[in-house]
Amino acid sequence: MPQWRWRTLPVFFAFSLGGFIGLEVGIVAGGSDSQGLALSAFAVFAVMLGLAFSRVMTRFLISRQWIKPRPRR
Repeated sequence: MPQWRWRTLPVFFAFSLGGFIGLEVGIVAGGSDSQGLALSAFAVFAVMLGLAFSRVMTRFLISRQWIKPRPRR
């Protein structure tokens, strides 16, 4: 298994999840008059959350040995 870096992924995951949820609640509450700005911020947080989920799922699949890690170059 590759080395897990606990100082980076949990902080990134918490930031992206908090931003995604906070932005969604803010949009539902009607806190933004600019639809373009809200949409672009929503897209950025959605991509960040997707990257965090992909990292967690890749780690899960490697731990179950459903996929094999790539050897280091």
